This record gives sequence, structure tokens and C-alpha cells, in this order.
Amino acid sequence: MPKKTFYNIPEEKREKITRTLIKYFAEKPYSKVDVEDIAKECGIAKGSMYQYFENKKDMYFYAIESATKRSLEILKDVNFENISLLEYVKQSFEFNWDFLLKYPYEYILLEKSAFYDDSPYREEIREYYEKLTHNILYDFVVKNQKAGFIRDDIPPEMIMTFIEGTSWAFKKFLVSLTRSKGMKMKDLSKEYVKDLQNYYLKILEEGIGKK
Repeated sequence: MPKKTFYNIPEEKREKITRTLIKYFAEKPYSKVDVEDIAKECGIAKGSMYQYFENKKDMYFYAIESATKRSLEILKDVNFENISLLEYVKQSFEFNWDFLLKYPYEYILLEKSAFYDDSPYREEIREYYEKLTHNILYDFVVKNQKAGFIRDDIPPEMIMTFIEGTSWAFKKFLVSLTRSKGMKMKDLSKEYVKDLQNYYLKILEEGIGKK
């Protein structure tokens, strides 16, 4: 995480540094990201970057966490108390697509770090995503069971294992598909991706939907 000095600089400057870090780590392999280039684009000295962050790894993890927070902002209007897990999965397509169009660098960075990270910190990043997903999903599953939206005869941990595994595999499938064609996610037809998601949703619903 950034040093305290980073939070003492003007907000506009912090935002410029944050956006630039996300852009560079999204566009370039980790080993090719040059801190001096980032500093130049931000209009500051290279040494200033090390006044704000411990090292390049610190910058990378801050960029990932900032992109994650931005992705969660898309969900701020979702009423998790009154929406079923299945309905949320259905709506999440639009959330994700809006995020992709509104914050392309953030989307690319999260996709890259989650599925084909090229840094020396793949294991730490995997643990970060697993913990984040687990904390959000567990409460959601339990509330859905109590509300009668999904079956309550299956332990919530098992439902979580199923959803985490299948959703991760589905996202990985889309990433592999686009990379094999030399494309980016935004290059795919929205209708095509939505059709695939509907197939996933049907399997999910028939597996855990309350009878």
C-alpha cells in the first residue's frame, strides 16, 4: 500500500498517479513497466514515486486494489438484501459490460492479473482475489438461503465452492477465447457474450435454484 506521504498530496495528483499506474500495468508486461516512464507521464520526478511507494511491487498491488475498488463501485446501487443470487448473476453481465466500457484499463488490469499475470507475485494475487470473492459471496449465499431464493438443504460452503469454481472457469474461458483470436473482450459482440452467460445461468439455476 502507498506510504502516508502519498495521501498528503492533492487529490488531483493522487488520481493522476493512480490512473497512470493502472494504465501502465494494464498495457505492459510487469517486467517492462518502467517507473521512470510513469513518473514522466505524471509530471513528477522518479524519486517522488519512491516517496509515495516502497517499490514497484507496492505500485502494482495498489493499481490492482484501486481497479478492484472501481469495479465494486458499479455494484453500489445493488440491493443485496432483496435480490436473489441468480438474478444478480443475470444482472452482472450488464454491470461487467458497463465497467469494461467505462474503465477499459481497469478491466484489462483485473483480467490480466487474475488470469494471466506475468509478475513474480501470482500466488499473492490469487490469494487476494480468493479472499475478496469469499468474503463477498458467503454473506450473499447465506442471506439468499434464509430468504428462500436458493436451496437451503445444501451447505453454503458447497454452494460457494460450486459458484466460485464455475464462474472463474467461465471467465477464464472468455479470456482464453479472446486471446486465442488476438482480440480483447470489448471486441466480442455483446450479444454473443450475453448468450454464453445465459447458458451459464441456466446451468447454475438448474443446479441451485429453489424448487
